[in-house]
Formats: sequence, C-alpha cells, structure tokens
Amino acid sequence: MKKLLIATLSTGLLITANAHAAAPAAPAKAAMCIGCHGDHGNSVVPNFPKLAGQHASYLEKQLKDFRDGFRKDATMVTFAKGLSDSEIKELADYYASQTAK
Repeated sequence: MKKLLIATLSTGLLITANAHAAAPAAPAKAAMCIGCHGDHGNSVVPNFPKLAGQHASYLEKQLKDFRDGFRKDATMVTFAKGLSDSEIKELADYYASQTAK
C-alpha cells in the first residue's frame, strides 16, 4: 500500500513538472509585439488590446487580415506584412496559451 501511494505521488509530480516544462517559449517574432501589447500579451494601455488568453483562431485571423489588407491599421499592417502563415500560427498559439491578467 505504501509503495502504491509513493508511486502515485511520484507520477503526479512528474506529470506536473512536465506540464510546466511544456509551456511554450515566446516566438522570436513576439518581441515586436511587446511594445504595444505588453509582456506576454497583457497590455496595460487601453488603446492596445490584450492578446493573452484570446482564442488562437481569432488571433490568427486578425493577423492575416492585417497582413492581407482586409483590416487597416498602419502599425499593425507594417508588422503583419512580413509574417508567414506559420509565424502567424506560432504567435497566435503562443498568445492563446498565455494567462490574461
């Protein structure tokens, strides 16, 4: 019984440690977002929306719309026009995984 308890607790700790280790690192392109959208997508300026915790599909669509000219904002178009589909997906997944504060 004692061995079962130890094995169960050890497995739980291992799973918890792996979950924390699996948190995605910020993509290199996220550095250009921090100035307006804040660290980890938690903007403190009302003019700039929080990206943290938004749905990845929503973020991906918005970035593609800026890049492809369907949405107009001089700053966002400048940043988004150089992004590939895979970079946009990576950014969207990253910000969706962040906790909104």
